[in-house]
Amino acid sequence: MLKKLYYKSNNINYSQIKLIKLINILKSKNIEYIINLLGNLQNKGAIFLKKIILNAYKQNFYKIESQKQNVYLKNIIINKSIMFQKIRPAPQGRANKIKKQFFKMILILKK
Repeated sequence: MLKKLYYKSNNINYSQIKLIKLINILKSKNIEYIINLLGNLQNKGAIFLKKIILNAYKQNFYKIESQKQNVYLKNIIINKSIMFQKIRPAPQGRANKIKKQFFKMILILKK
């Protein structure tokens, strides 16, 4: 019997808010349906999510195929990771800090 399968992706450089909108649509749907849906969307987040979901599916392929079951995306968890900071020159001898947030994504697949 297939239980939960986990896939972790680290240091993703993309907007979390934009991905959360897509994630809410994709929860508890079949993997094949998700891949077809994301293939038809043209925004950067859809292409990015499609790569991650395909990698998760390929990594756990031997566990899935041995039991010949449909696989569903149970949940996607987004957590904060490192923050990249750099200093950019500004007028009159000042400096501006630029902060770029990275995050981790955990995919949970189920039968």
